[in-house]
Amino acid sequence: MKNELREKAIEIRKRLNTEELSKKILQNLLCLEEYKRSKNIICYYPLPKEVNTIPLLNDTSKNWYLPRVNGSKLEICKYNKGELTCGSFNIQEPIGQKLDDLTNIDMIIVPAIAADKNGYRLGWGKGYYDRFLSSFVNKHKTIVLVYSELVFDTVYPQNHDVKCSILISDKEIFRIDC
Repeated sequence: MKNELREKAIEIRKRLNTEELSKKILQNLLCLEEYKRSKNIICYYPLPKEVNTIPLLNDTSKNWYLPRVNGSKLEICKYNKGELTCGSFNIQEPIGQKLDDLTNIDMIIVPAIAADKNGYRLGWGKGYYDRFLSSFVNKHKTIVLVYSELVFDTVYPQNHDVKCSILISDKEIFRIDC
């Protein structure tokens, strides 16, 4: 069921004006008190048609961190503009030193192909974010950015899927009790 939903969501996403919708989603994120209070944020570098987070990375009032794939795990590195390389899955990844201590991270912004109103996200099916999020202490500060047309009643979560605490779309903000 997940694979069929993933395929459906990818087809829907192809038809969306993702540039305009991304702007609305980021506006909703910028209004969040949790975002305003956060100083150290892990974000993702977007693939085509994903919610575009690049404008966020230009906010110099925050310290930005990006994931990098290392084997079956994500490692986190400080984001320095212009210091990216094309990594696994053709995703731009940081080339800096791996961050070993994540206790100062205030928030994680995670990508999704689709999500549900219960805080579960549907990714590409490799489990990188779920493995990473399962070890993250501040689970109440995990945010999914997703287009409203890709918010479903369920994304058929499994035991290993990690619930996020806030889902932000272009139309709504869902706060999930974790």
